[in-house]
Amino acid sequence: MWPVPRPLYAGWDVLNFYVACIVSSRSKDRRVRLTHCGQDVREAAERYESAAIFGELHRLKDLEDQPDDDVVRSDLLWAYDRGLVQNDAGRRHYDELLARAPQGRCPFCGHRDVSTLDHQLPKASYPLLAVVPDNLVPACFECNHRKNDAVATTTATQILHPYFEDASRGRWLFARVVSFDPVAFLYFAEPDPTFTATMQARIRHQFTQFRLATLYGTQASRQITGEQLRLKQLRQKGGPAAVSEHLHETAASWAATSVNCWQHAMYEALATNPDYLGDNS
Repeated sequence: MWPVPRPLYAGWDVLNFYVACIVSSRSKDRRVRLTHCGQDVREAAERYESAAIFGELHRLKDLEDQPDDDVVRSDLLWAYDRGLVQNDAGRRHYDELLARAPQGRCPFCGHRDVSTLDHQLPKASYPLLAVVPDNLVPACFECNHRKNDAVATTTATQILHPYFEDASRGRWLFARVVSFDPVAFLYFAEPDPTFTATMQARIRHQFTQFRLATLYGTQASRQITGEQLRLKQLRQKGGPAAVSEHLHETAASWAATSVNCWQHAMYEALATNPDYLGDNS
């Protein structure tokens, strides 16, 4: 749900990208078939761009399992698996796409490091999009696995596209303290009214799809465990007010980085919880 700068491939550049993925084929017949398929790939890429801009990738159902020829569909998957991932000419483009993720952070969870490219529309179902740059999003292994090959049938269940959509324009992530010994948190998605109703539904769906409550809750519990001594010392020296000030300042610092990072939600939850602030343990 965090944006990634869109790849600088459009129009005929898509064909250049495509050619880099097919030139390594040692099979002349495969190269010929893939070359003949180039215009179909370009047209699919143009349709993909238009649909992605409006969050309507689910409307590309007519591209599913295309082209009709089983051999050509297999060739297109080869173009990704071997031509892009394993061939030097293609791998350069693969690594460039990975490097687009700001700070190397997965745009789906906003926490783990990117390690692979995710097909926003799965290559098994949409071979024509297997090596279309707009369809290749840097992601961590875990989010790529959780997203799997499911294809949304409605806008509300469609995963937000990091190249075209930005959920960081408003607040949606919050947490509350659910226990004190040890300190534990429950994270939840509550998008603010600046988002449309459809966008709110998509944010909640994605939050559940990637199990972000569990991921963030675990990280937050570990983080605060390492700060307990410091907070205890602040409480002893300055009382609840000193602890509150520290937590509010830390929350604001993280919010300046991302209002929807789990750290911001964690420190805010602690800073506004009177039972935690008054803890004399």
